[in-house]
Amino acid sequence: MQISAILSDYDGTLCSTSNMRDSSSNKIPVELDARLSEISRDIPVCVISSKDFGFLSDKITFARIVSCIMGIETINLKRLVGDELIHIKNDSNVLFDTHLITDIDTLTDNSVLLSSLAKEISQTFKDIAVDHKYISKERILAGITIDYRHLEDWLSCKTKLEPLLFQRIQQTKKSHPSSSASKIYVEMYSTHPFVDIYGIKCDKGSAFDSVLKILDMDRSKNKVMYLGDSENDNAAFAKADVSIGVHSDRRLHPRLDCQYIVEFDRLALFLKRLSHENFEFSDNLFY
Repeated sequence: MQISAILSDYDGTLCSTSNMRDSSSNKIPVELDARLSEISRDIPVCVISSKDFGFLSDKITFARIVSCIMGIETINLKRLVGDELIHIKNDSNVLFDTHLITDIDTLTDNSVLLSSLAKEISQTFKDIAVDHKYISKERILAGITIDYRHLEDWLSCKTKLEPLLFQRIQQTKKSHPSSSASKIYVEMYSTHPFVDIYGIKCDKGSAFDSVLKILDMDRSKNKVMYLGDSENDNAAFAKADVSIGVHSDRRLHPRLDCQYIVEFDRLALFLKRLSHENFEFSDNLFY
């Protein structure tokens, strides 16, 4: 099977789970980054992430397109000029080509609710961190992550904390009986030590579709590979021609609906072999 594009999650897939919290160290290993940059000169490499563009922008210079915050915002980073791909800089002269999966009004309304919820959770649960995710241009809060991966006992905390968190989230939604509040979306995981909350319903399957729409690929002729590490990647796995789960932390055992599994420390080697085979995928690349 000839692979025409690679779409990938970021944290836990291209960057080890243990490094996700610190933005200064949360970067792709040098060898893997070099391999992705090399591949991107031959076929599109795109990123689909729950992170926002502010976090990702300087870490994914190889990417043609990035779909941020679970597909809420998709950004075209490179544009074809003649036969050359040029990077589109986000400055006053040339703005990124951005696409939202919803209207600004809904996100704006729910950003107030998300902000209130984030503040309340931070004050109530002192040991956990709350990450804020913003739309890149309008700086609208579109999602938050309640994160406790820095705590030593993930499982105990997950068992005790998440039911309380979910209850608090539902109470907050009920206290804001607006039509937009009902669109707040909560995503929980079987083993990952965090909870995601978004201003609207979103998933990586929709993000996958948004990326391919910009790439303008004929799926009957072009095969797409997707790399991911958690349950929120399952919707994208289902749409890919080749789906590969990346295992980067022995403490995590997510329920992945993928065709193959590769260890994180062997991902660069796998991609090297794929590139050397002119992107002709086969099971032999794993051995």
